[in-house]
Amino acid sequence: MKKASTWAFSLLVAAGFLLRWQPEAGAGEPAAAVTPATNAVAQAKQLNARRHLEAEVEKVRGLKFLRPVEYATMQTKDLRGFLVKKLRQEYSAAELRDYGRSLAMIGLVPEDLDFEATMMEVLGEQVAALYDQDSGRLFTFSDSALTGNMGRMILAHEMTHALQDQHYEIKKWPIRRKDNDDLVAAHMAVLEGDATLAMTRIFVRTLDWKTALADIGGALLQNVEKYERAPRYFRESLLFPYQEGMTFLAHLESHGGPAAVAEAFRKPPTSTSQILHPERFHPRREEPLPVEPAAEPSPKWRLLTKNVVGEFGVTVLLREFGHSSRAAAIAAGWRGDRYVTYDTGDGNAILWWRSVWSSGNAARKFADAYKDIVAKRNTLRKTPLGLQVTVDDCTVGLMLVVPAAAKETGGVK
Repeated sequence: MKKASTWAFSLLVAAGFLLRWQPEAGAGEPAAAVTPATNAVAQAKQLNARRHLEAEVEKVRGLKFLRPVEYATMQTKDLRGFLVKKLRQEYSAAELRDYGRSLAMIGLVPEDLDFEATMMEVLGEQVAALYDQDSGRLFTFSDSALTGNMGRMILAHEMTHALQDQHYEIKKWPIRRKDNDDLVAAHMAVLEGDATLAMTRIFVRTLDWKTALADIGGALLQNVEKYERAPRYFRESLLFPYQEGMTFLAHLESHGGPAAVAEAFRKPPTSTSQILHPERFHPRREEPLPVEPAAEPSPKWRLLTKNVVGEFGVTVLLREFGHSSRAAAIAAGWRGDRYVTYDTGDGNAILWWRSVWSSGNAARKFADAYKDIVAKRNTLRKTPLGLQVTVDDCTVGLMLVVPAAAKETGGVK
């Protein structure tokens, strides 16, 4: 399905998820014959254009490449295998199932969601080019064109990642941590926000008005069906680092100059709260408070996940269950959280989730909202969830019992 949507405009400021351009040859049109000589000339011309674009990236970022960017290509059909291989280096299939199950227990995704399949489906639809920090190579697709204004934006975005890696060694960043989604999202917001800000500036510097309307029209006609049918948590998590990250970096730059931006790379923010409220990062850092859930597990139970939801996650959760008008205001009171989930046997499970808030009033508002969320989820279940909530000054303790008798028949989408 190809349709115009408001999300298509978001693509213009999030090149890392810009859809793949159509192949060079038109639909049903045979590609022109290529001889070794013409191929060599074309490759030299392409490399020269990329080196010129690298120079533009250096200008807008105020950093020099320490070594030439290394380029590589792959076929579009090979992308899924590439992504699965990367994923398997970090997670087993069982770990992903446990993680997805834990998110479902909280209410962030449907209980019957095939987490890995959904993730691969959405990413496979969105990736237009990618920088691989493990190999230090920038990959493009040999069967898709990256030309014109939009092609330059995509390449500039990924070139910025290469520049970041050369100066700040991305592979050493804790973006693969499995026990703190909030910290990972904050770090990714720095990386993606910086690259998005750089590419928008390059778009203005290098814009060819002759092809601008065609580029925008192409974006509007791209296939976003898989993205649009993914759960809200997937959709908003994909866009968060680009949109909110760009706003965060722009704020640092306007209030602290290049030094504040450099500090964000030397000592990145540790919570999405700092991304959403840049004043909590600069000029004075407000770190999330350490929290541990008051769990009392049985030795017979199997640990599923320990993790952090964070302000961003709380916002998405509240929006999903009818609290959109209050979501941001309630979540802004977040100061720290941590949850732990267990399989208690026979498919039953339990969630302990503890969070700290800016005031007793903020804590009560969140507790009341979560009670409402569970009540709404229970209207869709044959066997209800069991919830216990305690509010002690600024701390909220939640214990959620998830019976296996029946899964949700609706809810988050």
